[in-house]
Amino acid sequence: MKNRLKKHSLKFLSIFLSVFLWAYVLNSEKVKFEKTVALEYILPTDMVFATKPVQEVTFMIEGPRAFVRTVSEREDRLVIDLNRANTKKQLNFSIDINPAQLNLPFGMVVERVLPRRLDIKLEKKASKIVPLKLQFTGQLPDKLSLGKTRLEPSEVEVYGPRSLISKLKEIPVRPIELDGLPGHESVPVEIALTDERMTITGGFDVKFHYQLKASSSNLTLKGLSIRYLSENRKIIGNVKFATVKLLVAEKVLKNRSNISSSVQVWADIPSGARGRLEVPLKVILPPSMHLLEISPKTIIVNIE
Repeated sequence: MKNRLKKHSLKFLSIFLSVFLWAYVLNSEKVKFEKTVALEYILPTDMVFATKPVQEVTFMIEGPRAFVRTVSEREDRLVIDLNRANTKKQLNFSIDINPAQLNLPFGMVVERVLPRRLDIKLEKKASKIVPLKLQFTGQLPDKLSLGKTRLEPSEVEVYGPRSLISKLKEIPVRPIELDGLPGHESVPVEIALTDERMTITGGFDVKFHYQLKASSSNLTLKGLSIRYLSENRKIIGNVKFATVKLLVAEKVLKNRSNISSSVQVWADIPSGARGRLEVPLKVILPPSMHLLEISPKTIIVNIE
């Protein structure tokens, strides 16, 4: 029995050593692969790029197969400090990528870097306050016209290369969809920078304010309950119902049964208000409807 166990033990040991040696040889085998690394530039405070530089480089690497997956899936980023690289304060110069900048496990070497040299072109930074330009797309529903339009803010401060900023007269916003305006009084818009070298100071929340005018209404809703928007529950109003005149899309008119439930009338009570107060009424509508008139426009409430 001891001899048999000894023989089996030797067999298992031989198999284990064989598998281990096979795995070691396989993983220690040298292979070549590519790794793309993003570049992050640190600019001098008074400079911007005259032309956009290379944003990433590719390292041609050779090393043991065992580390390939770890290195290739790792997120690396090379920081290029142009303050240190350009001590002579030149506008046009070149930077060589040092392969040693990429941290690699033992046994891995960089054979090539593409591109090896980065051409940098800088320009003095300038700023300017320029107006925003409205742009539209699509069409308003029939019988509606756009009036009293304004952007808030109407102008922004832009930074960029001096040669570009000096010629800048205005900056457009991304086209506003006209068919999405009914049912609102203002919509957010995005600034469309015409050149990627330009930046806007701060985070501007630009809104387009407007009024829609209609030639006539095609739906009147009566007896809409007036709700109170307030933390105080003890509110007594002199009027409980309102009438609204609307311009509604034809496809919505075909299903009149659901229109009343989608229209809400609110009395916005100021926070902390007490006693007798006159407050305006607000109407909340779906995007497919447009308010022409509400009656009454204000109500008197008593707040305890």
